[in-house]
Amino acid sequence: MSVIIGAEESLPALVAGCALLDRDSQKKFYSDFYGYAFSICNRYVHQQEETIEVINDGFLKIFHEIGYFKPRYDSLENSLKGWIRRIFINTAIDHVRKEKGRFLFVHDQGETLENIPVAATGLERLSHKELLEMITRLTPAYRMVFNLYVIDGYSHEEISAMLNIAVGTSKSNLSKARINLQKMIVNKVTQLETHGQRAI
Repeated sequence: MSVIIGAEESLPALVAGCALLDRDSQKKFYSDFYGYAFSICNRYVHQQEETIEVINDGFLKIFHEIGYFKPRYDSLENSLKGWIRRIFINTAIDHVRKEKGRFLFVHDQGETLENIPVAATGLERLSHKELLEMITRLTPAYRMVFNLYVIDGYSHEEISAMLNIAVGTSKSNLSKARINLQKMIVNKVTQLETHGQRAI
C-alpha cells in the first residue's frame, strides 16, 4: 500500500514538519498512516476501542521520536513504514501486557510441535478477512506470538527478547496457535460445505 501524499507536500517535507511539531503536518501524517496503523494494531488488540487507544499512543510516540528517524532503505516510504510498524507493534504488546498482567504466558519449555501445517483443504474458500478474524479469536498470548512470527517475520529469539519469555515458550505458543487455527479452519470449511454458502 502506498501512502497518498498531496502534491503540495512531499513525504520528506511531511516528516520534517512533524519533527518540528507542526500541527498541520501531524494531522496529515495521522490521516495518511491511520489505515496502516489500524491494520497492524488490530491484529494484536481485538477490541476496536482498545485498538484506537493503541493507535493514538503509537502516534504520540512517533511524533515524539520522529526527529531521530533515519531511513534504512533506498525508499523513504518503506523505511518510514518499517519504523512505524515496529513502534505500533511494541505499543500493542505493551498494551496487552498491561491489560492481561504477568499471567499472559505459560512459561512452558516442554515438547513443542513445530511446523504444524494449517489445513489446506477448502482454504481457498476462506477470505482474507475470515482468516484474520480467526487469528483475533486466538488467546492474547497465542495471537501475539503468531503475529510476530508468521506475519511480522520475527525469529523466536527476537520474540523471546521482545516478550521476555524463553525461546521454548515462544515455540510452544506458536505451535498451539497453529493447532487452534487449524481447528477453526476445519470447522469453518465444514460449515461452508454443510450450508453450501460463505459465512460473512
